[in-house]
Amino acid sequence: MRRLVAAAMMGGLSGAVLSGCWLNPGAVRTDVCVDWVSFETMQQRFDHAGAVVIGTPLKRDGETRSYGYQANVHEVAVEQVLKGGLGLGTVRVAARPVTCGKTYPAGDPLDDGSRKLMFLTDQNGEWFTMTPDQGTVQFPAGTPLPFKTG
Repeated sequence: MRRLVAAAMMGGLSGAVLSGCWLNPGAVRTDVCVDWVSFETMQQRFDHAGAVVIGTPLKRDGETRSYGYQANVHEVAVEQVLKGGLGLGTVRVAARPVTCGKTYPAGDPLDDGSRKLMFLTDQNGEWFTMTPDQGTVQFPAGTPLPFKTG
């Protein structure tokens, strides 16, 4: 019986040590590593987005969280709504951060203030770019749409 109890205690101790919880029991990690979908065409981006707009980021307007990471929120002037229930005027959009590393390794895609196509998704009542890399596209005036809307 002693051997069984000793084996059970060793198993429990080994599990705690291997999980790393014993190193800092007060630390709680809430971030995750997201394996973002990669769209092969602009049509696929349009089809999968909750909303698609043409707009220009005006200024940063706070921060929010996405999968445990800080996401910059921007005030965006919406010029045209191509899909979704957004209206013209301004809307708050969070730039989806890259997870598992530096938040914006290539820079925040909404920081440059240029006119863009934005492929958005709703997360808990907030609008986010659909993915870190494929949520925005530079879209100068006069550029034809790279997808069909209807």
